[in-house]
Amino acid sequence: MISIIKSTLKLLLRNVVFWIFLIVMPILSTLMLRIQADNIGSYDSADLEEIIEIDNADDRAGYFGGNGKYVVKVYDASCSELSEYMLNCLEQSGMITAVRVKVPEMTEGEAGDHADFDGYNDFVGADLYLDNNFNEYVLNGDADKALTVYILSDDERSEILENEIKMFMGQVSNALFMGDGDVIDGLNALRDTLPKKETVLLGRAGGEALTNAQLDQKALIGYAFAFLTLGFVFGGVLIAYSVIRERKDMVFTRVKLTRLTDTKYFAAKFLCGGIVSFMYAVVTSLITLTIDESKLGMSRIGFFAMIFGLGLIFCSLSLMLGILFDDVMSATVSAFILWTLSSLLSGLYFSLDAAGDAIKTMSYLMPSKWFLDATEMLMIGDNKVYFMILCVTTAYLIVTLGLGSIGIKIRNHE
Repeated sequence: MISIIKSTLKLLLRNVVFWIFLIVMPILSTLMLRIQADNIGSYDSADLEEIIEIDNADDRAGYFGGNGKYVVKVYDASCSELSEYMLNCLEQSGMITAVRVKVPEMTEGEAGDHADFDGYNDFVGADLYLDNNFNEYVLNGDADKALTVYILSDDERSEILENEIKMFMGQVSNALFMGDGDVIDGLNALRDTLPKKETVLLGRAGGEALTNAQLDQKALIGYAFAFLTLGFVFGGVLIAYSVIRERKDMVFTRVKLTRLTDTKYFAAKFLCGGIVSFMYAVVTSLITLTIDESKLGMSRIGFFAMIFGLGLIFCSLSLMLGILFDDVMSATVSAFILWTLSSLLSGLYFSLDAAGDAIKTMSYLMPSKWFLDATEMLMIGDNKVYFMILCVTTAYLIVTLGLGSIGIKIRNHE
């Protein structure tokens, strides 16, 4: 058994592809963690109930539609306190995300041209143009001149947008009587008479929830996991290649003459996968020493534990696929498909909180999903995370070891 481990490791260390994956993937994952990015993972936060500002009228607003909110791109030529108040009212409705660009020089005709462009090139429900004389028209009750709504989709929530605007216009009429002529004071006084909405975020431990910065860190770690798991997958494929080659060259037959069982043979190959996973975890940990621990959002020990556990699972899965298919090309393609589906359905690239129940159920079958949840637990200081990592890793390994042993027996029978 030890001889098999030594011979397999010698073949791996002589393989240039193995060294490329061993060095390049940890470097790429570390580069992802070094990215300075904001608002890429903060869609789950209630703090996003505020106006989102963009600098250019040609920038796309559809990217801010987290949790399936109805996105409204606002061309604000007024830039007044009253227009700010109206957009805040739209945000606080709970279904609308207002993405504003301040354009004091823009005319209604230019806004219409931008709306035509957005209808084909952006993912927004509607465009909203606020006239330069917005305050004057609103105070006179002339909503048609104060603003223009361009419906750009067949989303029925456009009716909610129109109703919110009508409600705002009605509030302005009442506010003029309550604020002694100052419409903003009147609107604030009117708001004080309305029921207050309170949002409570529930976290995993002690009611704690991730901050926007932590959500961004979690998103970046998801991207890093995508690169690392690709390295783990092909590390397992290279080990599977040694199994296939030993069968083709009758090496496995000679090994059987030593009375080594199929289970012990597969266990030896699995231990090689464990050593490869450990090497990946060590190399990645050493490379991440070039960045601050705050970029990880967790302790380096916790980061190492997750990488090692994730590597064990994906290396063993690739090894199992190689044994079952008994063909290098088939094993490589199936392993790549496994990596692709796992990354997509685990939420490594984008949040699945707004996905359907079927997608969420399938995501729990993916190893990366559990480790992404472990990332969140580490960030909020949940001490149960290491036990969860151990249980998840053990469960996947039991399945892969069992299926791999059965696969070897089936091949021997054939």
